[in-house]
Amino acid sequence: MIHEFHYQVNWRSSGVHPGHHRSAQHGGGYEFAGHAPLTASPDPRNLDVRATLHDTFGQLMVRTFRQRSSIPVYLVADLSASMGFRGTRSKIELLAEFTASAAYSAYRTGDFFGFFGCDDAVRRDLFLPLRWHKGAAPELLDGLKNFQPQGSSSDGLQEVVPHLGRQKALVFLVSDFHFSLERLDLLLQGLTPHDVVPVVLWDSAEYVRLPFWGLINFEDPETRSRKRFFMRPTLRQKIRASFAKRRDDLERICTLYGRRPFFLIDRFDPDALTGYFYLT
Repeated sequence: MIHEFHYQVNWRSSGVHPGHHRSAQHGGGYEFAGHAPLTASPDPRNLDVRATLHDTFGQLMVRTFRQRSSIPVYLVADLSASMGFRGTRSKIELLAEFTASAAYSAYRTGDFFGFFGCDDAVRRDLFLPLRWHKGAAPELLDGLKNFQPQGSSSDGLQEVVPHLGRQKALVFLVSDFHFSLERLDLLLQGLTPHDVVPVVLWDSAEYVRLPFWGLINFEDPETRSRKRFFMRPTLRQKIRASFAKRRDDLERICTLYGRRPFFLIDRFDPDALTGYFYLT
């Protein structure tokens, strides 16, 4: 079963296709936009007698309205090696579940949906062009579920910016954000023309479900470097504190660029994401 969530934006769409969102386009909607001469907006059904009587030039005046329009919705996913982590569950499987929900939710809302997957570069084999998808784009989901992340970096996230087009879009930026804060700041700067929802995909096995005592191996999946530590309560607490600080840093930087991050840890709760849009 594919879960649906609901989203809204606080800006006006410039799209010409009718849809769910407030728009800058004039058309057959219900939001009053002002008056115009009948010659400029030839729809006598909207004739306004009061405005006509008060018009200085004696023109027939009609009421004009703004239509509701669709918006582009993109999901930009980090597919570098760190996203191959498997703890409570596979990060890639969780990403595939979230992608299915985002595509289906956009379809149900009447919006166009597109997908970019990135590791060292933008991956052409996991690209879904922006269009109105009926359902949850099953061809993309099959590719994601069978994908084994091996990229040594997520540099491709920066390269995707020019491909998003000029029209303002809602962009779900999905990553574990295990890269420098300087790179994150640069990435969000490039995405400022769009409405970006940072989705932080973590697993509690990375920092919560750690043993109090014993030998434990840590591996950086992107550099392949390995280290062995003797786990003890003080080291366990230090690791958990570093993730808490990282969470605070992500909250601070992302909020500066418009939206606080949405943390997707172990499982996807569509109601929590709906609340993110409507209750904050």
